[in-house]
Amino acid sequence: MLLDRDSRMREIAARCLARFSSLDAVAALERLLKREKVREVRVSAVHGLLELYEAGQDAAIRRILEVLLDAKEDPKIRVASMALLPLLRPTARRGLLRRLRQDGVEEIARRAAEITEEDDAPAPKDRSRIDTLVRELAARDYAVWNEALHRLAAAGPAVSEAIVAEMRRRAGDPEYCTRAGMALKALGPRRVRGLADALDVVDEPLPLQILVEVAGTIGEKPLIYRLKSVIERVAPRPETAGTSRFDTMQRVRAKAHFELARIGSRVAIQDLQSILADSDRRLPLEALAAVEQIGKKDEIPLLLRAYLREDPFTRGRIAGVVRTILKRERIRRNSIALRSLPAELRRTLEGILARSARRAARGKRSR
Repeated sequence: MLLDRDSRMREIAARCLARFSSLDAVAALERLLKREKVREVRVSAVHGLLELYEAGQDAAIRRILEVLLDAKEDPKIRVASMALLPLLRPTARRGLLRRLRQDGVEEIARRAAEITEEDDAPAPKDRSRIDTLVRELAARDYAVWNEALHRLAAAGPAVSEAIVAEMRRRAGDPEYCTRAGMALKALGPRRVRGLADALDVVDEPLPLQILVEVAGTIGEKPLIYRLKSVIERVAPRPETAGTSRFDTMQRVRAKAHFELARIGSRVAIQDLQSILADSDRRLPLEALAAVEQIGKKDEIPLLLRAYLREDPFTRGRIAGVVRTILKRERIRRNSIALRSLPAELRRTLEGILARSARRAARGKRSR
């Protein structure tokens, strides 16, 4: 769809791709942003990269920063990239704003000055004012919701509870939930109050997914370890076997695993293994990303079985994860663990390694 002749379809594809948190999605949106000529599609690519960055794909920030600081870039694309600013730590944000206030493009310099004023403005204390700002996150006008986001980011700890409550009321609005997540992340670890409690009680899939991402971005280990309880709460029960392969709550579960894996934790490895073994549901890409971070030899057979049942795109990701684990754990092809695999899985593994070797050989010849 990213190559469709219809620009509207390419725009939709860019938005959809942002839902798949992986380095492949980051690379695809970077390529789209580089080659695309239609402004609306490029804006969608920027929004997609921002969403991936929020979801924990740190590599996504690279291209956003390049666009933001490129004086020759389309000003509208640069303005869209300014949505990155609330996600940055205060020191980094101030440094960028200082540079952007001197920008040669009047609209960029003006917006940077406005954001600086908003950062320096007194934090809203009145409850009615906070509620108004929380509702304004739903505005269609970029200037309105972006200003509300900055005002909320400067507020005290109480604002996080208001944001979570409104996000739950608007649980079916992905755009609002994304902006609410941006506001929560901008508050930082010292001002996000009640997030741990919210992780225990929020049961709407999209708001809970956003809270998981916020916990990962904040980076406080006690909070991230709390995600094990989220996993236990949303994991399917035996009585739900045979339900839809697209169970929305299972993406929350996979994202929680990814955030735990980012800090190197295998505290929920048994549940992650059960995801790999579940033939009734699609294998979430976030679960694969988690296994890529913390997988060991015990996960190799599960990955190979998943490889046999998944679609071609997911097979490609599984193959990459298998190769990463073999290299990181220094597992040789003739190791006892691999020689003891069932014949079908052994053939699958040999096929993965053979294709990797052929690609490497082609790469050397093309240099």
